[in-house]
Amino acid sequence: MSYINSQEQTIYRSLAGQIQLGFYDDGERFPSAQEVARRYGVSYCPAQRALKALEKDGLLRLCRGKETVVLKKPYRNYLESGVFRQRAAALGDLCKTLELLSPSICMEGLLHMDFSSFDQAENASHPGKRLYRLFEQSLRALGSRTALNLYYDVGSFIESAFLDILSACYGKTGADARLQEMADTFVRSLEDCKNGSCPAAKGRHDRLGGQFYKELTRYLEQVPASPAESREPFCWEPHKGRLQYCEIIAIDLICKVNQGIYPVGTLFPTCGALADTYHVAVITIRRTVALLNKLGISQTLNGVGTRVVKKGDASLVYKLKDLMMEDNLRTFLEALQLLAITSGPVLLDVFPYFSQDTLHTISAAVASEGQLTAMIATIGASLQAVIRCSPQAALREIYEKLTLLLLKGSVFRLDTTGEEPVAGWEGISKDLQEALRQGDGDLFAATFSRLIRKNFTMMKQNLLNFGVSGIEEISDPSGPPD
Repeated sequence: MSYINSQEQTIYRSLAGQIQLGFYDDGERFPSAQEVARRYGVSYCPAQRALKALEKDGLLRLCRGKETVVLKKPYRNYLESGVFRQRAAALGDLCKTLELLSPSICMEGLLHMDFSSFDQAENASHPGKRLYRLFEQSLRALGSRTALNLYYDVGSFIESAFLDILSACYGKTGADARLQEMADTFVRSLEDCKNGSCPAAKGRHDRLGGQFYKELTRYLEQVPASPAESREPFCWEPHKGRLQYCEIIAIDLICKVNQGIYPVGTLFPTCGALADTYHVAVITIRRTVALLNKLGISQTLNGVGTRVVKKGDASLVYKLKDLMMEDNLRTFLEALQLLAITSGPVLLDVFPYFSQDTLHTISAAVASEGQLTAMIATIGASLQAVIRCSPQAALREIYEKLTLLLLKGSVFRLDTTGEEPVAGWEGISKDLQEALRQGDGDLFAATFSRLIRKNFTMMKQNLLNFGVSGIEEISDPSGPPD
């Protein structure tokens, strides 16, 4: 397959991982291509290609008109495989990231689950399979394909490592008991949420999840390190090989031109500087600049740089039709939802790593002239701070990609000046500045989370007013916006 993160490769790795986990050892029917396509939210073709690839590698036998037969697992012993050794360092890092993100994401899913249609998966003979299905149900309750996409990529990278580590530590019987305990705790947490005892559910869920990831981290820290050049990092690619970053970065730059951040007559930063700002390859920025030149926004002069020659307006959207596709706008809101759910614990964790320069940069963004300009600058500076300062590579990767997905909402700013009022900004900016002055990570994380939730509520209503389909399915992040 041409793309390591193509749709079919992601499906391949996810299904191969479930085979390795033993989810089909009990004779359960393997899903058909149509069922795989529905589950992963793709068309029939990539689902069928993934199944064909599994058959080519000897893991399945596809029988036309009959049930698919599982022939073997990808690895005899995954923890002894070269793939595991290459990923071990990244898996340890990923454990710490999941310990940070998963409780909030899972609790949010529990709060939005439809109790009447909840399936406890009690008939699953494998306790790991039961836990997997329960967690997937909670993710689906968010109504977010982006969240599912992230966790499919996480699962594909982990494969059977986590369950195999539990078996190595406790034996199969002990590991099964541990997984059963986690599945039972999941169900009890859901019942607590149903009965209005959400704090109890969160406390139980956090304790068990924290213990689980710490056990895995301890094991992974003892795995002999492979040479740095052979280590495989975790990578999340939301676009699955169909990158469209040039267009969304171009729109964001046009917004900055319109708002005077890059005034007409001045030069854009160098391609290298922009690549560092947007966390993309330099070639992506070069293509972005070529697009801006073609639109007449800028002109590149050899030996000088790229000069801004005029402002843009909403008519540019019609020249970049893909930017207004409903799928892109929905992805933007899903990214905003994921940020609203996770930014609290993430910023609380990363705040102690912020340098004085980072704190000054965020403070200057909060104090920017124009409420809309200040809000956008504050969100951007805070995300950049996480990406630059977090000790977890997986968290930096996830927030880099969230930052790019959020650019899909830049189309709403084409006709703005940055002076537009933002509801509640005075109180929020005051609390942010106080948190920065006092070095209060708790206050900063809570206030930033409140800002993102308010922003989500506003943007969701805008998209509903525009008639974008599927928006009503995306759940509102819990917690009062004020």
